[in-house]
Amino acid sequence: MGSVPPPPGYQPAAIYPAAYGGQTYDRQRQYAGFGARLGGFIIDGLVSLVFEIPAIVAFAAGPREVRRCTVNGEPRLCNVPTGSTIALGVLLAVIGGIAFLVIFCRKISRSQSWGMKATGITVVGADSGQPISAGRAFGWYVAHVLSQFFCYIGYLWMLWDKRNQTWHDKIAGTVVVKA
Repeated sequence: MGSVPPPPGYQPAAIYPAAYGGQTYDRQRQYAGFGARLGGFIIDGLVSLVFEIPAIVAFAAGPREVRRCTVNGEPRLCNVPTGSTIALGVLLAVIGGIAFLVIFCRKISRSQSWGMKATGITVVGADSGQPISAGRAFGWYVAHVLSQFFCYIGYLWMLWDKRNQTWHDKIAGTVVVKA
């Protein structure tokens, strides 16, 4: 049976039902490859370090005290941070981490993180093809822990998955596509 051309003016819908477990997908989009995702992940990691600079400075430049310590089994005197320096460093690290996470999740919910923008990819809902909410972006980010848990197999999973999904994509119901 030959194919019949569509009538003049016919516009197909942007999202089509797929034969992939009843999911829907956007036929116009291409799933992001491993290299682009890795590049975006590295760039976002470097950006997160910027948020931790105050904590690093506090640990490095904060008050120190001399204490007895053992180095290679020999007693010595060591120059160590004071308790207040450690407390300040931890507090600044937590504040920097929270600030990064809030800004990161908001950027993803609006389209792309810094690394994703640089590598030309974006996270969208697997079922809708639309940008995800900040709450879902937070869940996606937290689920990265599971992807890293068993020797990073959750990240490598995308190499044999039909939609290039990692474990955290599957948990959050997302796909990463070319922007």
